[in-house]
Amino acid sequence: MKILVPVDGSAYSLKAVENACNLAKSNPPSEVVLVAVYLSLYDLGSEGHYVADKLKSQAENALNQGKAKAQEKGITPQALIATGDSVPDEIVEAAKQEKADLIVIGSRGLASKTKYFLGSTASKVVTYAPCSVLVVKVQED
Repeated sequence: MKILVPVDGSAYSLKAVENACNLAKSNPPSEVVLVAVYLSLYDLGSEGHYVADKLKSQAENALNQGKAKAQEKGITPQALIATGDSVPDEIVEAAKQEKADLIVIGSRGLASKTKYFLGSTASKVVTYAPCSVLVVKVQED
């Protein structure tokens, strides 16, 4: 089984990594593929390169956090960075290209502001994914 896990550095995505690793260990042989997405930017003038570099750095940091979490669970994941106009579209495209059997995604991410709704990225991935999607929640106080 090939399991794709989008990571953004949030507690939700790290919990998704944990769940994906547990699934991979209970269903050998399985692979875990982490993907971090950053948005491509257009016409930001002189600040464009700085902003793009910062977004790429955040994606790399999220991947490193995800890799560390997976390694704690005894899994050595593959890691991908994608860039495009839409985070959900890039996740769906990565799932297609990797021929993922399952996407494990956090119910919310860094950009989530509301407590009661599924995050927009997770919702769009569930809608358009080429495979099954497991949405992971984090216990809140």
